[in-house]
Amino acid sequence: MSRRIAACALVVVGALFAADARADDIEAARRDFAEGVRLLQEGEYERARDLFERADAAHHAPAIVYNLGVAEEHLSHPQAAVDAYETYLAEAGDQAELSSAAKAAIAQIKARSTRLRIETTPSGARVIVDGFVLPTTSPVAFLVPGGRHVIVAQGDGWRGEANIDATGAGDTFTVAILPTVPPAPLDPSAPSADAGQTSPPDHAEPPPPRGPDGLVWGAAFALTPYHLFGSSTGPNQRDATQLMAGAVLEIGRALTDRFELLARGLVAIGPEAKPSTGAPFSYAFMGGPGASIRVGSSIWLGATFLAGRLETVAHDVPYGTDLVFGAMGEAAFAVLTTSGGQYVIAAQPGALLASTADNTAFFFPLTFGYRAY
Repeated sequence: MSRRIAACALVVVGALFAADARADDIEAARRDFAEGVRLLQEGEYERARDLFERADAAHHAPAIVYNLGVAEEHLSHPQAAVDAYETYLAEAGDQAELSSAAKAAIAQIKARSTRLRIETTPSGARVIVDGFVLPTTSPVAFLVPGGRHVIVAQGDGWRGEANIDATGAGDTFTVAILPTVPPAPLDPSAPSADAGQTSPPDHAEPPPPRGPDGLVWGAAFALTPYHLFGSSTGPNQRDATQLMAGAVLEIGRALTDRFELLARGLVAIGPEAKPSTGAPFSYAFMGGPGASIRVGSSIWLGATFLAGRLETVAHDVPYGTDLVFGAMGEAAFAVLTTSGGQYVIAAQPGALLASTADNTAFFFPLTFGYRAY
């Protein structure tokens, strides 16, 4: 979904600057559209929808309507989302930049919704689904998400109601409503229960952000304390503990929304000079193949097989490793989930094993960064 939003942000500029549009309308639409895209990416779907509607009222453009469909889709309003996507296709055409995405979204929404066909006797009744008044009278068809729904039909001097449980599996369900109870007479002196209400009540909860799918990547700042075990030979026989700072980088592919295969690496530097190389700082670099598993919605556990090297100075003598093998674990927690990824804090303990007269290194990176999918 985030890729479709980003693409739309690129094409809307040209759509908004039509030659016959008023400059102030264009500016208002551009401002509301940009803010709506930002809110959409942050998961503020209802506020984003309101801004897209306002932008479209100021200056209509197919790209705004497309993003309105994205917001309605996240708000679990399948009919409104499909209407917006179909409007975009009708106005922009099959060759437009977002046409393929709009067609795919329509197919996916219909596959996870139930199509209600609402019939009344007599026909021509006003139909209300979950508090939302449909724009046309019965008989009428309307997409709803899975779950329980309340349908009310109101005609001239009569009223009927039905409660249904929709599967949300791409099926069609016909509801026939007959008159049951005549409407109660209104007391003109009593205020209406919904006086001042200008929008329908809330519908179902927004769907959770999607999980990893396809290409995944991440970058995180790493504060890395490490401990070097003394060698049995050579001058570096005492243990030493130091600190480096750097980054953990990863890229790979999600095989499912809970399992990723990755190439992950750590690069870091520290303040200790390395006389043998002339480097003004200590350094470490390592990387290799790994995997991560998501537990629940916020916890990640993983491991990486490493090849790498660490060089530093301690007790006035060189410490470090040759290019050796090791391993690194991962225990991470997502502190914030967006439509395109997660902000993650993690502990990633690991080790590089000694060879000959070198030092075995144990390191414990503490990281904070973003994992995108």
